[in-house]
Amino acid sequence: MNIANGHRLELHIHELKGAQPGPTLGLVGGIHGDEPLSIEIIREVLETVDPAGLRGSLVALPVANPYALQTLTRNTPIDMNNLNRVFPGDPDGMLTEQLAHTICTEFLPRCQYLVDLHAGGNLATVDYVYIHDDDEDLSRAFGVEVLFRGPSFPGSFANHAREQGIPSVVSELGGGQKLSSHFRAKGVRGITNVMKRLGMIDGEPELPAEQVVVSTLVTLRPHQGGLLYPEVSLDQLTREVPKGTVLGRVVSPYTFETLETITAPFDRSILVLLREHVTKVDAGDYGFMVADADSAEERKS
Repeated sequence: MNIANGHRLELHIHELKGAQPGPTLGLVGGIHGDEPLSIEIIREVLETVDPAGLRGSLVALPVANPYALQTLTRNTPIDMNNLNRVFPGDPDGMLTEQLAHTICTEFLPRCQYLVDLHAGGNLATVDYVYIHDDDEDLSRAFGVEVLFRGPSFPGSFANHAREQGIPSVVSELGGGQKLSSHFRAKGVRGITNVMKRLGMIDGEPELPAEQVVVSTLVTLRPHQGGLLYPEVSLDQLTREVPKGTVLGRVVSPYTFETLETITAPFDRSILVLLREHVTKVDAGDYGFMVADADSAEERKS
């Protein structure tokens, strides 16, 4: 695809073929340009998997939206569309829609299973995985502590893949340029776990001591713009805090007055997206994400 600035937009697909037959697992990263950790997780998986011990194949699209990556933005800067809301795209549409169409016609048909990697963006850090009936076994096998059984967003890549009969795991790991080594290792382990569950490599998935599946997850968005001063730390991700716990305060950078206090909304609030240190926020930004522990299914160890 040619761009008006003279550049040619291309997508790079990697394939790693195993020595023995087996399923094909697709890996996709960089659907949002402000989630570069997803790219590094894919790179490390492709570098460390030994084809001699692999049954089946890995096909990987590490950067699904190159122009968004260039600007570290969630949306495509040329048309300001969110790629993860326009699948399956349109060959006659805006650039982002054409990009989605190309991914759906050139990459997705090669996949029998899919892992779609996301993160918290430039300023927030997140830790959970979506779970749905048609991918429950793989989502649990990915091996994080908190799973969210919620709707599959229309227009998202994973939603479209499921509509095509392709079980899909969607992870939300890391972001904010915080704890990158920890979440990189967690993502690599998650993909390796999925491969083990599919019989692509030997071994059993490495699972946490406890997993919880929640059905209520809310985004706490500030109503005021300013500087957000968190009062919880990243080591509290996936942990519970009681209702009313102060998560952060929005402060005016001009008068230094507190404009808003954001508190935990549930009796047992599980923290799944946090900010650390001082960050700028506008009204409606992602501030925190909190799950209701009382909406949890039976915890499984």
